[in-house]
Amino acid sequence: MMRADTKRSMMVWAIVALLLMNISTLVTIVYHQRQSARVEMNPAVDQKQLEANAERFSGRYFHDQLNLTSEQTDKFRILNPVFRPKAREITLELALKRKQMLIEMSAQKSDTSRLNVLSDSIGYLHSNLKKITYKYYLDIKSFCNQEQQQKLEKLFEEMFTNDAPMGFSGSGKPNGWQHGKQLKN
Repeated sequence: MMRADTKRSMMVWAIVALLLMNISTLVTIVYHQRQSARVEMNPAVDQKQLEANAERFSGRYFHDQLNLTSEQTDKFRILNPVFRPKAREITLELALKRKQMLIEMSAQKSDTSRLNVLSDSIGYLHSNLKKITYKYYLDIKSFCNQEQQQKLEKLFEEMFTNDAPMGFSGSGKPNGWQHGKQLKN
């Protein structure tokens, strides 16, 4: 009899422990969902940035800046619709991860494990953005003449020297720097 009571008591405590774990898991999930909801980006602002991006790196922009021939324009029209949605998606995801990271850093008790995961995610996304961008650049470069290649380099220079995503021009240049070169004072 004593053994059955002990087993029953252990089962009750096991059930109580599992119940507490489930409740804490649900509370954690709800908490993180609410945190993520607070991080939601302002679609109006992002849309304006994306529209500026679309204009700056549109087919017309490249056509005008590089003085592309009709054959080159046709080749560009194949590349551009593949690159731009990928770059846009990654850029928006980067912005979201950065906001999430800022919120986590600002929290009363920052979760360093979550900050590490967010940092790794940002690094991974940033790496992917750079990879698709250099491939895009090389693809365009492959059908440009020497003069166009020099112009293409200038078009991409700001993005790479300032680490600004395509079309989200950064004002993050250190003072005294212009076009990736330090100015003499």
